[in-house]
Amino acid sequence: MIANTHNFQQEAYQYLIQGNYSKATNLYEQAIAAEPEIKSYYWHLGLLLLLQGQETEAQITWMLPITEVEPEKIEFYTNELIQVLQTEAERREIKEEYSIAWAIRQHIRAINPEYINNLLKLVQLSIKQETLEDTTLNDWAVIELLKQENNVNLDLLQQVLQHFLENVPFHPSTLKFIEAYLTNFSNPEDCFWIILPAAMKIGHTLKNPKLAAHLLELYLRKDPKNIEALKHVATFNQNYGNYSEGIEKAKLCYSLSQTIPDKIAAIHLLMRGLMTAGGYWQEVTSTCKELEALLQEFIQAQPFPFDGVRSLY
Repeated sequence: MIANTHNFQQEAYQYLIQGNYSKATNLYEQAIAAEPEIKSYYWHLGLLLLLQGQETEAQITWMLPITEVEPEKIEFYTNELIQVLQTEAERREIKEEYSIAWAIRQHIRAINPEYINNLLKLVQLSIKQETLEDTTLNDWAVIELLKQENNVNLDLLQQVLQHFLENVPFHPSTLKFIEAYLTNFSNPEDCFWIILPAAMKIGHTLKNPKLAAHLLELYLRKDPKNIEALKHVATFNQNYGNYSEGIEKAKLCYSLSQTIPDKIAAIHLLMRGLMTAGGYWQEVTSTCKELEALLQEFIQAQPFPFDGVRSLY
């Protein structure tokens, strides 16, 4: 039996963070020889072998102890192994050693391919390294797992989505990812201030109003009466030539507006769609009259600028 387990593990950990993997490996090999029944020694030894490029040896070191335990204990020990690997992956992420963190998390994926929070981290790391492929989200079943709402870390999901939209907005899986993301939130406002700025950037700065419109339309399934989203989705539809949808969304925005300024903004948007599309001249005329009436109502509602001010003379 090892005389002082805590000191031995602290010493091994110091070697690990110093990058002296061989000395840390020797300590864990001695520990296993002395106490072969302690499974955690194998998890750390396997990690050290992995960090030295010995992937096959690492996998064997992890798997052999697990095959020897009772079936009802396999999940417990597997989770214990994953925790050891995840702790090191997180340390590497803090140090911005993304390729090492990615490699460790790939092994976590091999152990538990349905661990959604690890998959989200892998997506984030792939984006940071500019290695996210067109088929990655499908290959890893990220979208399907998100739709199951299975113990997803929502803060992490928000971070990954924001990183995704900022860096790879035109990825083939963007809309499917957004759709799956939205299923995890009961309060639409939790999503709005990530999706709206992304849509604005995609639609205006990156000149892809069609994608921006589709993105906001996905959001509107969760929050169909959001006037701000309706305004922008109407604009984006009009901008890429989908005039009928742009006009319908502007009408809906107008019907839902409660204040005079909101109604004026919505009816301007409707006029924009009608006049750009062409062929709606009768409707343009009636809409102009409606706009004139709204403007008169707006003017009448304003207080006289000098009301209540006494004359100085």
